[in-house]
Amino acid sequence: MGRPLGAFADDEELDRSDLNKCPDCNCFFDGRFCPSCGKECTEEMRAGNRPAVKRARKKRTTTIPTAWYYAWWFIVLMLFVFPIVGIVLIVTSPHDTWKKVLAVVIALACLLFPIGLAIGGSLLSGIADWFESPVDDSITKEEYIARCESVTPEQFYRLSDAYEGKFVSLTLKVTESVTCVDEYYNDEEDLCYLCEAENGSEYKLIVRDCLLDERQRFIAGDVIVVYGEGAGDREAYDAEYNYTTNPCVNMAYVVRK
Repeated sequence: MGRPLGAFADDEELDRSDLNKCPDCNCFFDGRFCPSCGKECTEEMRAGNRPAVKRARKKRTTTIPTAWYYAWWFIVLMLFVFPIVGIVLIVTSPHDTWKKVLAVVIALACLLFPIGLAIGGSLLSGIADWFESPVDDSITKEEYIARCESVTPEQFYRLSDAYEGKFVSLTLKVTESVTCVDEYYNDEEDLCYLCEAENGSEYKLIVRDCLLDERQRFIAGDVIVVYGEGAGDREAYDAEYNYTTNPCVNMAYVVRK
């Protein structure tokens, strides 16, 4: 029996020059007639009469050596040490395009995630500070009043920095209503009162209305006992937009005398 031409292995010649070849089914055989289809072998297809068939060449794959700095281990190392250098190495490397795109996306995500986390944390902190009460609302009114140290307007005026954040109580007389200016956003805040000592004095204080219980309105001449926390110096302006800066106390509770 002959063997079809397609049955030759890659490393074999594509023709058997020592055998006849059937012109119809391409079988190789020794004799006059093809054992596969029975056709008589023509003279030009007999052994020794056929032109030589070129041997098929194997395709060779050429591998371009990759520079050591394009190795994935080095690129990953650079992404941790110098992220920008690592990204440049990925883009300019000879690796497959889809691998480079995927690596750049992952690298950028890892690079931007801490930045986004920090910005988000800062924003959340700012929002929390915006809504946080200026006075301690975690204790009861009785506990709050009990913690307050009684000081005179003169003491508070002279030592406002020392009393900042501390619980204090002061007896004051309201002179007029003013509006505080936010120290960060330069915008209007809560209603405030410009006050002085009960018997009158040159020491003016700003009382910021941060009441934790029922809100009250005061007018000039009202004498009040303020329980609150020192808030440093604050800027405020009156109805005619006259600005003044004085020591401030955030008022949590108040008693009218």
